[in-house]
Amino acid sequence: MPYALNNGIRIHYHVEGHGPALMMMHGWSDSLEDWHDHGYVDAMKSSYQMMVVDARGHGRSDKPHAPEAYAMDTMVSDMLAVLDQLGIDQTAYMGHSMGARMGYSLASIAPERITAFILGSSAPDNDRPYRYHRRARRLGYGMERYLAGVESRYGRMEPEDHRERFLANDALALSALTTAIGNSPGLESLLPNMDTPVLIYAGSEDVIHPYAQKAAESGPTASFVSLTGLDHDAAFKRSDMVVPHVEKFLASTGQ
Repeated sequence: MPYALNNGIRIHYHVEGHGPALMMMHGWSDSLEDWHDHGYVDAMKSSYQMMVVDARGHGRSDKPHAPEAYAMDTMVSDMLAVLDQLGIDQTAYMGHSMGARMGYSLASIAPERITAFILGSSAPDNDRPYRYHRRARRLGYGMERYLAGVESRYGRMEPEDHRERFLANDALALSALTTAIGNSPGLESLLPNMDTPVLIYAGSEDVIHPYAQKAAESGPTASFVSLTGLDHDAAFKRSDMVVPHVEKFLASTGQ
């Protein structure tokens, strides 16, 4: 299992396929395994060298419990450590939800390393930080209690293996990360000044949809795809709907 080391923190990743480089970052509480489970790796590995990464606090990466360990510039430095270990100067980047938020930070800190951005189910603003702080407090009681609250509103998480994987998360690590996200600044001014191609997408039933669309409309190099009928989670799980847009976009950038 390959790891990149960043200031004492181990970041776990896999490399799959052959072709132009494409780094992929999952969402909050997920792991690199989700790119496999939802079909992205099988669909794209014949065309791209895919670097699927476990964000710190997730999967097999290290899981510190201090919020300062999850500052966005630190999370970005984890991704750069993976690229440096692999000897890759530039890559396209794809992120879902939290992974897309990390992508916005990557664009602000190291834009020279990225040839194109695909940012799903997220927006660069942070106008409601209290949501993250409230979630962080609930996580302090443990994953089982947190999930019980979620399932009381939305029903039982399925399939069962994904539910078990969710419960296996380190609650204190996720709480620290969530606190850090709530404390991170918004990046609304980023897209209007970017010259790197950007594809932003969101499910039409996702509450983030209008914010993601507004962000795309603010960027001269950004385009937006609305995935009809999909909510936040489905816009990640339905790789059959997402991948064609990603491949068309990357082809338009020469990748």
